Amino acid sequence: MSILNIATMVSNQQHIYDVLKQNKINNRLSHAYLFYGDEGVGKKEMAYALASLFYCQHEGCLECETCKTILDGQHLNVSYIGVLESKKLISKEQITDLQEEFSKTSLLDGPRIYIVDGIDTASASAQNSLLKFIEEPVNNTPTIGIFIATDLANVVSTIVSRCSLIHFPSIEVTRLAKQLEQEGLTSLDSALTSLITNNMDEAKELFTTKSYADTKALFLEYLELKNRKQAILFYVNELSNLTVENMRLFFKWLIAFYEDVFRIEDKEHLILTALYDKILLYAKTENTILQKRFEFVLNLYSKLDYNVSAKNIFHELISKLF
Repeated sequence: MSILNIATMVSNQQHIYDVLKQNKINNRLSHAYLFYGDEGVGKKEMAYALASLFYCQHEGCLECETCKTILDGQHLNVSYIGVLESKKLISKEQITDLQEEFSKTSLLDGPRIYIVDGIDTASASAQNSLLKFIEEPVNNTPTIGIFIATDLANVVSTIVSRCSLIHFPSIEVTRLAKQLEQEGLTSLDSALTSLITNNMDEAKELFTTKSYADTKALFLEYLELKNRKQAILFYVNELSNLTVENMRLFFKWLIAFYEDVFRIEDKEHLILTALYDKILLYAKTENTILQKRFEFVLNLYSKLDYNVSAKNIFHELISKLF
């Protein structure tokens, strides 16, 4: 793994690294992290940078011999598993081998760190086999798990609920949104369209469609709902407008909205900054409740791939969250 490439990718997500580093200094790091986002946004690189913070004598310089040992996969206390070239997913055997390795006493002091790259490709049984491992470190050794996923909806809820979630925003989303603003779209429309496509022409075309306008209105009205009575009335009024295409747009935006809620303190890097007042309002909800709602939204979004009607999906959303 190229040190230069790691340094570049980490710098692209500098705000995430700064938060992790500060939490390390304040002894507030989680025992398990779930890094998720598109391919090529620096998740794996950040995992190694976080591991380096624990053993580097120069605050994670990524250049010293200790850092090189970690990046080369030779450090005794840092383990990595990913999707094998001959496979399309992480196997249960890889998880079992990892657990077996950690059952042995390390010859080196310090926390043991394991990186699971592609947790969203593993079967539900393979993922669930990690649960006890996450919660109960072997040999009383401090353990930190870093799980990496592209599609968060494919990670079982039991793992999601036990991890600190860190979303890695696409650099292209931010860049495209700024370009669209320069083309005359509002801040909100620029953000919403850039969450759907990374192509300028496609984003501008999407903006002109009736489906976009209808779903945007649906999304904004949903964020205004305050109680069950309003939600039921809203559902009844919108029944005739619900399509699977609408729901895909709606859930992509709702997921991005929740992600902004979780990183409310990092206002400079919010995607839906035009909805900051709404984000701030949602952020007042207890974090455990927010996370459960977010997991539920992810689960509903994944159901759209299984020929479930838009009406039923939306009914489930309204009935469970209000």
